[in-house]
Amino acid sequence: MRRVPRAAAAAAVAGALLTAAGCGVPTSGVIDAGAPAVGVPAQVTVYFVADGVLRPAPRQMPAGAADPVGAAVRLLLAGPNPGEARQLTTSLPALPGPVGVTVEQDVVSVRFPAGVGRPGTLAMEQLTCTAARALRRSGDREGLAVPTYAATPPAPEGASTATPEPHISVRATGYGWATARSDAVCPAG
Repeated sequence: MRRVPRAAAAAAVAGALLTAAGCGVPTSGVIDAGAPAVGVPAQVTVYFVADGVLRPAPRQMPAGAADPVGAAVRLLLAGPNPGEARQLTTSLPALPGPVGVTVEQDVVSVRFPAGVGRPGTLAMEQLTCTAARALRRSGDREGLAVPTYAATPPAPEGASTATPEPHISVRATGYGWATARSDAVCPAG
């Protein structure tokens, strides 16, 4: 049996320790990084305009948003962020105050503050598609009216028999005006 000299054994142990501890990463104490992660933050899609066409833009929902539709509308009204502003615009006006957002079954109502005129067609499409998409994604779909059809003939063989999604309407009101739009105008997806 061959014996390893003590000096060689000590050098091997010291080398292993230096290799493990000397990765170039300095030691540190406990780092307080806040609360632990609890999942992926909810996202919502808002619609801005590029070349006269609606374009989706993802947004992070504010933490603890109890009203996803209202939060989505407020994110839309905040306009494109600085990075998006090079390509995207909004047809919605700047507002002198907050909007009120309510949801009743398949109707989203948005009440604009005094001094805001009736939104144009493209602005209403931005508002409608943003609010309808937020309502559909919120999971709070209970109470949405499912369309019913009188005596429908049987579908041809191979045709889809799925019930179509009910449309969501967005009603915008202000002082002296009201307008509404269906989400049938919204891009798919």
